[in-house]
Amino acid sequence: MTETAEKLRGWLAAQPLGWRDIEVSPVEVQLGSGFSAEIAFIDVWYQCAQGPQQRTLVVRRQSSNNEVVYGSSLELQAGMMAALHRRGDVPVPAWIGIETDPALLGAPFLVMGKVDGHAATQRPVYNVEGWLADFTPEKRGQTFRNAIQTWAKMAHIDWRDDFGFMAKPAMGAPGLPQYLAQIADWHRAAGRGRSMPIVDAAMAYVVDHAPADAPVNILWGDPTPSNVMWDDDGNVVALIDWELAALGPAELDLAWWLYFDDLFSTRFGIKRLPGLPTRDETIALWEAAVGRKAENLAYYDILAALRMALVAVGAFDRQVALGNIAADNVSLNANLMSTYLAARLGMDVPVLGPDFFAFMANLTPVEEER
Repeated sequence: MTETAEKLRGWLAAQPLGWRDIEVSPVEVQLGSGFSAEIAFIDVWYQCAQGPQQRTLVVRRQSSNNEVVYGSSLELQAGMMAALHRRGDVPVPAWIGIETDPALLGAPFLVMGKVDGHAATQRPVYNVEGWLADFTPEKRGQTFRNAIQTWAKMAHIDWRDDFGFMAKPAMGAPGLPQYLAQIADWHRAAGRGRSMPIVDAAMAYVVDHAPADAPVNILWGDPTPSNVMWDDDGNVVALIDWELAALGPAELDLAWWLYFDDLFSTRFGIKRLPGLPTRDETIALWEAAVGRKAENLAYYDILAALRMALVAVGAFDRQVALGNIAADNVSLNANLMSTYLAARLGMDVPVLGPDFFAFMANLTPVEEER
């Protein structure tokens, strides 16, 4: 058994799981660097009340690299997964536990059950190739409808019922006021005094045009096809990646899904796969699942794109730190997020040139028009 495996064995034995005689497979693959976390898989054998068991677990360690998601909290992700696992109505990976002491593995980490299923890939984009492309249009459409109806269930959960940890009273009232305060903090931290005209204008817009009396819902925060796990029949088996979870109007999750649907097709210069729900069909599906009309969606479209633009700023800074692009690369202000925002704010839309394609080459390649 490797040293890391022995540490994990001891950690698992100390958890209130009812497991004994635990054995852990050697962790032969180092915890590799992900976008905002590092992930490894381990096989575990143990005895419990049901007899001898074997399962594969996922160890998600907090990344030590440049932060892409501002204020990313392992504790928030743990709280979300644990609370949803207890409820059982929104599928998440089986919850095992969290370790906040960095001494054990060099950084805090989460442990959860491995989910058997498929996510829609971003690289290559699912609209180009992959298991979704192999489905019939009818099955493909049902697969996405299953996902939308699953994450829309979040709108029916009362955040005061086991999700009080999500509230940030120091940042204002629960819901949109707190959400905007967090975005404002992120904007200040990401900007670092740099000129970001489009992002700055979007920040001012969402503050000045915030709807009054917006509902307070639990947001998944990152509803995209790449964060849904489906089985071979297109049924949802788990929603993953909860680091952007927050309190706010449920329309924000809808706007985020719609933004990425557009990004992974139209904005990447790619034709959408036949059968996938259109924007209007997606909104109708969401409204039927939530039980009310989507309100102020044009506003939430901009707010969702602003948050993604801030993610892009973090990704830009990370690529500069890694030496992949130069610090004077203009894609800080000329990227797919800024073009989207500029068009909706009535600003001049920046031209995407070689700097942008150099930036994207290390993320998700986009075809350059010739």
